[in-house]
Amino acid sequence: MKKFGKFFIMALVSMFVLGNAYAQDLGEATEIYNNAATALNEDRAAEALEGFQKALSIAEAAGEEGAQLVSDCKGIIPKILLKLGKDAAAAKDMDGAIAKLNEAIAKANEYGNAETAADAKEFITMVYITDGNSLLNEKKFPEAIAEYEKALAVDPESGMAHLRIGMCKAQLNDVAGAVASYEKAMTLGQEANAKKQLGNIYVKQMVADYKAKNSAGALDNAMKALEYGENPNAYKIGGMAAVGLKKYDQGIELLSKAKADASVNYNLAKAYEAKGNGAKACEYYKLITADKNYGEYAKSKVTALCK
Repeated sequence: MKKFGKFFIMALVSMFVLGNAYAQDLGEATEIYNNAATALNEDRAAEALEGFQKALSIAEAAGEEGAQLVSDCKGIIPKILLKLGKDAAAAKDMDGAIAKLNEAIAKANEYGNAETAADAKEFITMVYITDGNSLLNEKKFPEAIAEYEKALAVDPESGMAHLRIGMCKAQLNDVAGAVASYEKAMTLGQEANAKKQLGNIYVKQMVADYKAKNSAGALDNAMKALEYGENPNAYKIGGMAAVGLKKYDQGIELLSKAKADASVNYNLAKAYEAKGNGAKACEYYKLITADKNYGEYAKSKVTALCK
């Protein structure tokens, strides 16, 4: 009985000592936490991070009594890592920024902080896109694509990354690849920009075809360009190509929407004349009688048609 009493007393003493030790540790952790909060308010983020991490370690060892402090530390640590990543990016330390942002994502996921994880993910994506944009401006297209693909590894639904990859591939004459990237970008919030770029691809091909006297190709690409929006060049060159192919109705429709100039008026006159509408043909021939290229021909047509 005496032995049991002695054991019980020793157990109580041990529990008191242990509880007192935990209380002392928790008090130390709270002090470290408060100092870290002060450092954070004074924009000493790296020092604050170290303090919160130390406070977390001590609070976790305190068990249930340290639960609130653990929760508070876990709530702030990923946010500080995000801030450090942003600060590094602002200082043009992109490698350092990416390292901190990845750490922020990992800790946020570990601690169940979905909002901070999403913010860090979005920012790291923009870091890669910014790097890619610099390379794109330097016409280093393969290198730029590599950076944009890093952005997509973080966020596969970055419409901007897909758009920029399309721009690089277009410059590398990878038309199929560019079109695929633009079409993907269209589904991810970049519809207007992607449509403009898709139109530009087909306009470029249209001009090349027209210069090569490939009227069918020029007309086909003009119509594809116009699927993505209004384009004065597509109306003009597509219309002239259609007239050259004796598709007069289509030519008139396209040229009527083009910006009027001597070439447009000449082709409209030709189309109307071919359709047997001398009055309309005369109207357009009269507009170019003073033109240095078409003037003499137009005058002869005016004489013949305008009676």
